[in-house]
Order: sequence, then C-alpha cells, then structure tokens
Amino acid sequence: IVPAALEMMDAEITRAVEAYVHAGFPDDAAAVLLIEVDGLIDGVETAAQRVSDIALANGARTVRVAADAAERALLWKGRKSAFGAIARIAPNYYLHDAVVPRTRLVEVLRKVYEIAARHDLRMMNVFHAGDGNLHPLIVFDRRVPGVMERVLAAGAEIIEACVAAGGVLSGEHGIGLEKRDFMHLVFSPDDLDAQARLRAVFDPAGTCNPQKVLPAGSRCGDLQNLPEGAWI
Repeated sequence: IVPAALEMMDAEITRAVEAYVHAGFPDDAAAVLLIEVDGLIDGVETAAQRVSDIALANGARTVRVAADAAERALLWKGRKSAFGAIARIAPNYYLHDAVVPRTRLVEVLRKVYEIAARHDLRMMNVFHAGDGNLHPLIVFDRRVPGVMERVLAAGAEIIEACVAAGGVLSGEHGIGLEKRDFMHLVFSPDDLDAQARLRAVFDPAGTCNPQKVLPAGSRCGDLQNLPEGAWI
C-alpha cells in the first residue's frame, strides 16, 4: 500500500486542533495518524481495510474511516488548521523542516522532545510522516526574557540530531538565511565551493538573494560583500 497522504499530529497539537476545529479527534491520544488512500472504489475499500488491520496490529487504539466527503474534508481541515490552532496557545512559534529516514522517525522524535525538555520549551509535532519530513514546532512568547536564545539553541540541536540520523536540512521550505550556517553539516568545503562557483556563473555580481543559502567563505576568497543596491 502506498498512501496518497500520511500525516501525523502529536498529542499537544491534536488537542489544540480539536479545541479549534472540533473535527472529532481524540484529545487523549498520544498521536493521530491521518492516512489517505486513493484509486478505484473497490481498490480503495480493500486498501483502507488493510490500513486499518495494520494499524490495529501495531498498537493503534482506534481507527476511524471517513464515511463521506464531508467527514474527510473535516479531518483534513483539522490537519491544515494546525498552525492556526497554536495561536490560541502562544503568540510565537519556531518551525523546522528537516527530513530524516522514515525508519528513524521514532528515534529522532524522542530526541526532539528531549531537546525541548532540556531547554524548558514547549514542543509540538505535526509533520509529513510519509516522507520523513519533520516539522518540530516550538511555541513560546518572545517577550519572556532569554526565551529566544533557548529557542535558537534548541533549534540548532534539532537540526544536528536530524542530520546525525542520516537526514537533511530541509524537505520543502529551502535554506535561505536560517539554515545557511548549517550547510557545513551536509556539504564538504569542496561541495560548497563548487556550488558557489556555479552560482557565480549565473549571478557574478551577487545580486540574486545575496548572502542566502551559501554560508560566508563557501568560495575560496569569498568575502560575501553585499552588492550596492541589493536587499535581503
């Protein structure tokens, strides 16, 4: 079975979503896994039954199958409303986008919660389980003195843990400024130099997204000067 979608919400985000959307998610579950299968009617019914059997055999407490399009839409509304729901909990959040091998999801999730606890931060997880694309979500109030330092430190440790598990920095949102200085975790100096040289072929003046993606010093002799008139 290859699901069309496979999404997971942990206990904290599930409670937040249910209070916001009222989709009928169990607010006492450790996690909710949304699995969607598609195809011809007969095939979908067979696949859905197999998914149910596999889930129950592996510790799922209950399995709920959408009875119609309206119920399906409500379940997905819950998943898609996750980031809106957290606004009821805290005014700020910090999100990562690393990817890990699916076989190491459980291990990395445990590490993520451990990191958050050590930094005294509230952690939620809602992510694309089907491709191992994690979205660790730290919710906080930046007005609290010292909290941003703890958030950024925890974020760096999360990235390092994902890479150590065989993952990469980003699954869909890209590098930009935030993950730029973590590029050395997955690329060697020669790799970064090659990327910088290729970039220079198309943008010799450095005016396209200046100082983004590649860290300072990626190219030998690169001083990362900001071109006149460029903006970040």
